[in-house]
Amino acid sequence: MADSDINRRIKEKVESFGKPKKDVAPELDVSYGTLINYCERNAPPLDFVENLGLDYDTLKAERDSKPITLPGVMDVRLAEFLGLLLSDGMIKGEKVVCFFNNDDRLRERFSTLAKELFNLETRESVENTVKTSSVASVALVTVLSRVFGMPTTKKSRNCHVPEQVISGDDMVASAFLEGYFNGDGSVTKDIEFSTASRAMASGISHLLTRLGILYRASLNGSRSRVFITSGSEMKLFYERLSDKRAAKAIRLGDLVSDNRNHWTSKDPVPMTEEFLKSVYDDLSYAKLKGEGLEIHNYLAGEVMSRKMFATLAKESDNPAVASFDSTLKHIFCDRITAIDVIDEDMPVYDVVVPETRNFIGGGVPSLYHNTVMQQQLAKWSDAEIVVYIGCGERGNEMADVLNEFPELEDPKTGRPLMERTVLIANTSNMPVAAREASVYTGITIAEYYRDMGYDVSLMADSTSRWAEAMREISSRLEEMPGEEGYPAYLAAKLAEFYERAGRAKTLCGDEGSVTVIGAVSPPGGDFSEPVTQNTLRIVKVFWALDAKLAQRRHFPAINWLTSYSLYGRTLDEWYNENISTEWTKLRSDTMNLLQREAELQDIVQLVGSDALPDDQQLTLEIARMVREYFLQQNAYHDVDSYCPMINQYKMLKAILTWGEKAVLALESGASVTNIVALESRDMLAKVRFEKDIDAVLDTVMKKADEEFAAQTQQR
Repeated sequence: MADSDINRRIKEKVESFGKPKKDVAPELDVSYGTLINYCERNAPPLDFVENLGLDYDTLKAERDSKPITLPGVMDVRLAEFLGLLLSDGMIKGEKVVCFFNNDDRLRERFSTLAKELFNLETRESVENTVKTSSVASVALVTVLSRVFGMPTTKKSRNCHVPEQVISGDDMVASAFLEGYFNGDGSVTKDIEFSTASRAMASGISHLLTRLGILYRASLNGSRSRVFITSGSEMKLFYERLSDKRAAKAIRLGDLVSDNRNHWTSKDPVPMTEEFLKSVYDDLSYAKLKGEGLEIHNYLAGEVMSRKMFATLAKESDNPAVASFDSTLKHIFCDRITAIDVIDEDMPVYDVVVPETRNFIGGGVPSLYHNTVMQQQLAKWSDAEIVVYIGCGERGNEMADVLNEFPELEDPKTGRPLMERTVLIANTSNMPVAAREASVYTGITIAEYYRDMGYDVSLMADSTSRWAEAMREISSRLEEMPGEEGYPAYLAAKLAEFYERAGRAKTLCGDEGSVTVIGAVSPPGGDFSEPVTQNTLRIVKVFWALDAKLAQRRHFPAINWLTSYSLYGRTLDEWYNENISTEWTKLRSDTMNLLQREAELQDIVQLVGSDALPDDQQLTLEIARMVREYFLQQNAYHDVDSYCPMINQYKMLKAILTWGEKAVLALESGASVTNIVALESRDMLAKVRFEKDIDAVLDTVMKKADEEFAAQTQQR
């Protein structure tokens, strides 16, 4: 170890055991004299430091060798470096790290990362007609092999995606894939990753799945191949690339922007011939033909694509088609060709584990994102009692809630959340009259606890099923139907329910409250249907869940442009007194920024982001920081799961301040590429995972000031 203070830290650690050094030495598997030397002057070996559980920043392999710095966290730069190295690099002779590539830009990028991450210089050479950048450092070889598991021999067959990348966030996953793609990926009519290592192919598949990018995989002899062939999926991959001026990124950009290209769809929709015929019986051939759907091809056995099925659903009134079309926004249909049982212990990422939720990589739920939101509200809301009503939900969803809620821990007390939770289960196969009973039972229980002086949070999932039950009961009573068959008193019933929320002063003088959080499930995501519209007329806060955000793995999948709160002005005074007088302006500036981004995205879809002026490109990048660093949250991370209001203010202010400095730097002549590559930008992405953000933000903003000052001086 080469840390300047390592001896002092070892001494402090040993003294913290509260034993004489002679007694501590055998426990650490060293002699007493050796321990004294490590505490005073000698550089300790890596095994000894790791055994003590100490962190370290620098490492050297031999007495006279140059020490290397060690990155503190797995960030986008380190992930990209590993991607480049595992694609076109190798460890040579256990002393030298080589990167082979004839692309001068890529070798320069490799050299830059080696300098920034490890403080090492590279040497240029030519080996077997291939230009090579190499680093002679036994310490670096040690880190790559021991920490990241990079093979020292037969790398092509034994390499894999490092566990640190697998457990990193989506930006880390994107950076690794970008490095690997630039090194060993190929672009012709599609994107291909080819490797002799099945473990590497499995890791790449995992990362693509986490990012919501569909692919297909094949095994051809000893080569494993991963393809991205759908045009929409290639666009998703292209949008993830940070350097769109790299050679392969340019080719990919030309490919996805060429409207003449037609890709084979990889999103088939399984349907039996009998079902398709029954749907077609109620439709017009000429109308389907006019929409570009040649129905006879599919009746003859051709598999329908997701896009064509959406066209069919648009023209059909069949409720099963509408329901499946809505479901396809959240899932991907793939034929099961074989089921293998692997009887051994291994990390599990992409399978449904018994008694857990269906995950697709990295702890991000692919289904039930509204249920996850309700669990978060139950855990973190300022409520003493939680009442959950499962009204007309599917049986498996209710079973999932009943299994998971008892296991949730109350973060305020550390005790089971069920101790202050009431669950009312009413599944879709129960009588329709029970749905109305479950809703009124839930709100009555909430009022009971409110009258005892408690603050109660009531969650109704979903009021749409209750409205459907009212429609069915009204129909059987032969009442006059209203819009879409719902009873004419639908609006009155919804208003009666929501108006039972509010604060109340009890007879003993205490204050209690009921907060109602109703989930609405409009068929096909149609917000114009009666239940949604009547609900919006009553409530003052609306969170719109967006299927497109969920597909992009942005959670919580709340659309910031569609959602709204009418309590903004009412709460301004509270924000000014308890948070900051700047909060209202920050919120307004952020909404304006996101609105401008949405307007620019329409242009980007036509001409690409590179065709925009520099100031508009920078606007997109700053808005992306707001989305990914501030709005996106991980419900399964100890820190990111819940953020106090004061921390939200500090994070948002830091992001917008960084954006203002970036605009000034751009006006001074700096390029957008250099601005978005600044280290302080990557550091901001990690702030949301820190408990004590004050010290971290101070460091980040000082770093930003230094970097922007350097950018200005260069001009």
